[in-house]
Amino acid sequence: MGTLYVVQGFHEMDGDVVADKPILHGLEQLALTRGQILADHFDGVLVYAQAADVDRGEYSEPVILAKYGHVPHPEQQSLGRTG
Repeated sequence: MGTLYVVQGFHEMDGDVVADKPILHGLEQLALTRGQILADHFDGVLVYAQAADVDRGEYSEPVILAKYGHVPHPEQQSLGRTG
């Protein structure tokens, strides 16, 4: 089981917060740097880590590494299903 580092951008549309396609990284520092950069272009950005066995479709609970701007509560985005 490896660790995925995910950068998820969000934008506001008609009063809702809509998720963009997640960006996956293999290194934490790259994900954190990408999150900082994207924070200037999105209404919100979430960076999180998640242990994953992609072949088996098994994922641990996500660990939030950074939040920028307006992001929905993690359970509302089903972060455990990324992949």
